[in-house]
Amino acid sequence: MSATSQETIPEVVTSVTPQLRKMNAEVVTTMTTSFLKRLGHKGGLKPKRVSLEGEVYTVEVETKKFTAVVRVGAETREIIEYDVQPKTEEGFFSSFSPKVLLTVFIISAVVNVGLYFGFQMLGL
Repeated sequence: MSATSQETIPEVVTSVTPQLRKMNAEVVTTMTTSFLKRLGHKGGLKPKRVSLEGEVYTVEVETKKFTAVVRVGAETREIIEYDVQPKTEEGFFSSFSPKVLLTVFIISAVVNVGLYFGFQMLGL
């Protein structure tokens, strides 16, 4: 006396492709900064501008030493083109930071005071 029962298993419909987030400026900026970090530019990435021109996002990223322009396809979600250029200095005095100027001022003041008292001791 054996009884066999057949259970019907309902079919589960699952999607094979994961749902991709819609492309926007935030997603493109995140893609771009992670791409530049993988290239080796890890420190201080500052996104400056994101624009959509047709089907291509253009992202500009700056650091202390370089400026990068990355173009990402809106439909394909692939990096189409990137360009990394060193920053150009505007002038001679732009390379002096306030910290360097303060250090030079303090050193020159100490030398000046030392020479003054040294000459006073020598009677000059």
